Amino acid sequence: MPIPAEIRTSFAEANHLVQQSFADSGIQAGSQVTPDQLGEAIEQFLYVFDKLDNEYGEAGPLPYDDVSQLGDHAIGFLMDLAYWAERLRLPKSKMDLEKTALAVAHWVIRHDGELRTLEPLVNSLAASANLTQDVPTLKAMCQVIGDVIEHAAPGIKSDLEKHDATRPWRILNLNYAIVATRTQDRALMEKAFDTLGRNLPEDCPAFFEQGLQQAQKEVYGTEVRELMQDYFKRWATRH
Repeated sequence: MPIPAEIRTSFAEANHLVQQSFADSGIQAGSQVTPDQLGEAIEQFLYVFDKLDNEYGEAGPLPYDDVSQLGDHAIGFLMDLAYWAERLRLPKSKMDLEKTALAVAHWVIRHDGELRTLEPLVNSLAASANLTQDVPTLKAMCQVIGDVIEHAAPGIKSDLEKHDATRPWRILNLNYAIVATRTQDRALMEKAFDTLGRNLPEDCPAFFEQGLQQAQKEVYGTEVRELMQDYFKRWATRH
């Protein structure tokens, strides 16, 4: 499906508010790209995405364009505009811009591209997860997070910045396991836990130790506790 209309509307509102707030602030951008320049560039990318979908279909590889590069440029501009929103103290606008970046990531995934910038996607997914307790919504989020992990660029998957505990790749994989646990769906939990084991083995002992403690809460069923215990035993004996 194309980038949803509600995403386009929320982007337009956020874009307008950031530009207006910037104009009213008197801040000198200096060598930085200004919000109006960023907004115009993003609008052009959204137009190109629609044009390509109309010409070649909404899914599958595109014959003439580097999908990954197009998506990465758009996500980069959205991240820059989100930084302006944060600087101008517009938290909702920042969140809406990160949601737009996630929609662009969906476009890249639909066209078999790779994701080269994760930060705004991770921020958007984490914010959405924190706002819901609804199990079907959490299950849908698991699918989205899994897709983002699967389509991350090889350079990100190689995870060379292991000294940085706040790196988006680490947070994304940990959140995948956390959101899956909140669904209490065994199949989703096993998939997320196994993904965590492949991508962040060094984090698994502590994660499953903490997870086992959390699983003692009444909100979690016996199956969740047993599964967490199983994974904790596997990883505790490896390290």
